[in-house]
Amino acid sequence: MKYGIVNCDIHTGDEVLYNKAILIDGNRIERTLDIDNVPKEIEVLDAEGLNVAPGFIDIQVNGAGGKLFTDEPDEDCIRTMFNAQKRFGTTNFLPTLMSTSVEKMLRAINTVKSLVESRKFGVLGLHLEGPYFNENKIGVHDKRYVRKMSASEIELIVKQGKGAVKVFTVAPEAIDESHIRKITQAGIIVSAGHTNATYNQTAQAFRSGMTSVTHIFNAMSQLTAREPGVVGAALDYEKVWAGIIADGLHVDIACIRVCKRIKGARLILVTDSMPPVGSNISSFKLGELEVLYSDGKCVTKDGVLGGSALDMATAVRNCVQKAGIPMSEALRMASTYPAEFLGVDGELGKIKPGYVANLVIFDNQLDVKGVIIDGMHENV
Repeated sequence: MKYGIVNCDIHTGDEVLYNKAILIDGNRIERTLDIDNVPKEIEVLDAEGLNVAPGFIDIQVNGAGGKLFTDEPDEDCIRTMFNAQKRFGTTNFLPTLMSTSVEKMLRAINTVKSLVESRKFGVLGLHLEGPYFNENKIGVHDKRYVRKMSASEIELIVKQGKGAVKVFTVAPEAIDESHIRKITQAGIIVSAGHTNATYNQTAQAFRSGMTSVTHIFNAMSQLTAREPGVVGAALDYEKVWAGIIADGLHVDIACIRVCKRIKGARLILVTDSMPPVGSNISSFKLGELEVLYSDGKCVTKDGVLGGSALDMATAVRNCVQKAGIPMSEALRMASTYPAEFLGVDGELGKIKPGYVANLVIFDNQLDVKGVIIDGMHENV
């Protein structure tokens, strides 16, 4: 089916277009064109003065819709998470598996591999977050599984994970440099997280092939005057990517501004979302740990943050309305830059000819009104 989207401001990922239309043919964007040149014989979708941008890409989704992927690493869980997340403009994502057994890691790999091959539910790959962490920085991960990486485990994960695992979060001090090289040679992005590494340890990991940090500032050694830590290394290394949870709870708004000023196009929005997103639950379990949800915050009974209840639309809104980041740049942090990070920027993250027609439709307050997924429009 071919149709045009008219009466909208178009944020392409490169520029903002006015008085233009988007022509969609099947599941691809054919081109943008002057409104007067839209073929008379095709249907049009009137966006009623709203904004259209590339669909959001979230590289860290632990759960949504009342489901936690680590508990149920199967297709039904991913379907539920996707249906919950798309209401907030996320059209592609990485289901994220928290620290668990090798057996469950392999189960998640097989599930995601099947969905990537069939291009279902917006799945671009798997994010393995753990279990190779510093035991003092595990946060709400299940401590029963946190351990150092062994050669046999990494061999198995790399072999089975080819084509499925996109991102692997580890602590630099819990993994050998040879393991980093082996993982990156398999086409998997290695990211630093849940770590107490020094600046020098982190820098050495970057030199060995680690290219990003997971939810910068959270669960990692901080920047101080005499030990810059993981945060300092991430800010110092220009080409290193950083995900950030822009909810104002995990990271202060001023820190978002500072980090954006330093990292520029290498700073990407992530949600680290948990089951409350898109659901009405008030608590959930992480292993043996109960996490309570209220007023947009996920915390344990001891007050420890247990992931987030953030959605991507709110993350973008916070960047614009609280951190003062221009809307088009905040949108790029949620779509264009994640696509570049994952290496899928040849077909996602921009409104360009030949790109997949995954789009988000929203008002000037960044409230999502609809999505287009593989060319199909849905109101939300």
